[in-house]
Amino acid sequence: MTTTSLQAPPSGRPDGLLRARPDGWGTAVTVALAWLILIAASSLHSSDFFSHQTVLAVTFTMAITGVLAVGESLVALSGGILDLSLPTALVLPAYLTTVLLDHHVPTAAVVLLALLVGALWGALNATIIVFGKLNPIIVTLATNFAGLAALFLIFQAAQTPQASGIRQFGKGYFLGLPNIWWPMVVLIVVVGLLIPRTRYGRRMTAVGGNAGAAKARGISLPRTRYAVFIASGVCGGLAGLIFAASNASFTPNEGAAFLLPVLAAVILAGISLQGGRGNLLLLLLSVGFLSTVPTSLVFFGLNSDWQIVFQGLILIIAVSIDGHRQRSARA
Repeated sequence: MTTTSLQAPPSGRPDGLLRARPDGWGTAVTVALAWLILIAASSLHSSDFFSHQTVLAVTFTMAITGVLAVGESLVALSGGILDLSLPTALVLPAYLTTVLLDHHVPTAAVVLLALLVGALWGALNATIIVFGKLNPIIVTLATNFAGLAALFLIFQAAQTPQASGIRQFGKGYFLGLPNIWWPMVVLIVVVGLLIPRTRYGRRMTAVGGNAGAAKARGISLPRTRYAVFIASGVCGGLAGLIFAASNASFTPNEGAAFLLPVLAAVILAGISLQGGRGNLLLLLLSVGFLSTVPTSLVFFGLNSDWQIVFQGLILIIAVSIDGHRQRSARA
């Protein structure tokens, strides 16, 4: 796999924009080795681990985590630090999907409306951040709490109609893998390839690397912030559709389980929380590794509570690695 790292250029460059250069091999090798070690250890502990059922379990987990990680990566690359409203961004479109399907709205319209609601959620976050000139972490944390609280007032459990096209898609398979896995792969590959090759992608990353230089070049920082958070919201809408398709029923608090693995996947993929540097293609490795952890814990006989412990440890390690990268870059 060819990897490229996007890094903002020195402020002395006349174009003030970024350049793409080969990088990320160290990160790719490290995550791949960790994934292989986890698979080997789990297989040695239980010969049943290396099976098609394990592959299905991992790919099901990857589907939603990977889509959300793309949106989170865009926010990080643009210098928006983090979007902590992902649980609401996931559950809100998922709930809307079930309501629309219950009212026999055509599948195509349901998909478009779910993506639109996700985009509106991202626009709401961007509006508060831009006009209030507030920290994105604080804003998205607050909107997430408010959003989940509102959802709890609206419903306690939602069900996706079994006969709906979306639910049938969620239960289907293509080439031996779940249908819901393929949109995630396509999204990561397409967005990962487009960012260093399109004018907007390069400008977005330049804003994250050096906002001052980007502004001097005439790049609108508020407009970039809006575009990035709307894109992140659209990813949430797509993840919500996949979530509704793959779950017969769900509650508002189930979205919270995806926040830690998404954050860890973004950082493990080498995407800097400081902005301006990262490679979305590496999300396939980091998301795959983190999605294997829950299945491995089951084979080791550990209950679901341990999953949160390991996710927290991995996130701490990932943040430490990101901090080391930043210190090395400044050295």
